[in-house]
Amino acid sequence: MQIILTQIAMLALMATIGAVAYLTRLIKEDTANGMVKLVTKITLPLLIFTTFAGNDTSPEILKNSAIVIALSMGSVVLFFLFAGVSARILRLSADNTALHRVSAMFGNVVFLGFPIINALYPGGEGLIYATMFHLGQNALIWTWGVYILYSSRNRSGGKSWKNLLNPVTIAFAAGITFMFLPFTIPDIIMSPLSQIGKTTTYISMVYVGTVLAMVNPLRVFSNIRSYLVSFNKLLLVPVILLLLLKYAGLAELLHMNSTAVGVVVLLAGMPCMILISVLVRDLDLDYKQSVGNIFLSTILSFATISFLFWLL
Repeated sequence: MQIILTQIAMLALMATIGAVAYLTRLIKEDTANGMVKLVTKITLPLLIFTTFAGNDTSPEILKNSAIVIALSMGSVVLFFLFAGVSARILRLSADNTALHRVSAMFGNVVFLGFPIINALYPGGEGLIYATMFHLGQNALIWTWGVYILYSSRNRSGGKSWKNLLNPVTIAFAAGITFMFLPFTIPDIIMSPLSQIGKTTTYISMVYVGTVLAMVNPLRVFSNIRSYLVSFNKLLLVPVILLLLLKYAGLAELLHMNSTAVGVVVLLAGMPCMILISVLVRDLDLDYKQSVGNIFLSTILSFATISFLFWLL
């Protein structure tokens, strides 16, 4: 508990710096967009590549990785189903239902999840499983997730498959390849690449702070839709996964180690994905509602992530 609370406090401080910088106009919206490109196209791919390429593989890690990908996709399906129930309770329109569902389906695995997993499970194994979880989620957001949003606007989502080929997936494939090769990359190359990759945490959290500073907190805290998204995203489905894996014996049946179980549960309980707000804005959907979902779920996650870790 001390580790996770300390890590969350550090991340919150980084986010606060980003929020203050945005409110004082040191960081503007175009700067924030540039930070997203810097993370997704440079620092995060390098972090993933160096994590895989610098670790030795083992049959246990390979087996657990395949299971983590399957559970990642399974959690997205559960989010879709339960968000559909809450959308009916709220009697949302088709486009608002699509936003409600996609907000719950995909979490902030990269910007918030990776730093937390890296702190709780140091040594690389936790981050490997986190990357696998992200891979499963990434495969669905650029296919099923985009299709749901585009369908609500009667647009074609057929080109979404092209998004699967991006710097993150390329870095993942390259890292996996080097992990199996019988030689190691010289330290004079790996060290600078690794150091640049480690900046992902700091840049990501400053960006999270800028996004949170864009919304009116008072309006968000009175929005029932954001509370239902947060309940599905942060508690309901993660607790169901925890009960199935840890207490119903599914993890033992699948021979998953405690690190793999912890990564699946904690990453399933991450707040709403920030990237969703970008997609929603591009489709002229309710952008403010999307950012509100991100804001409230991120604030509440500081408590719920600690609660999930305590249950683990």
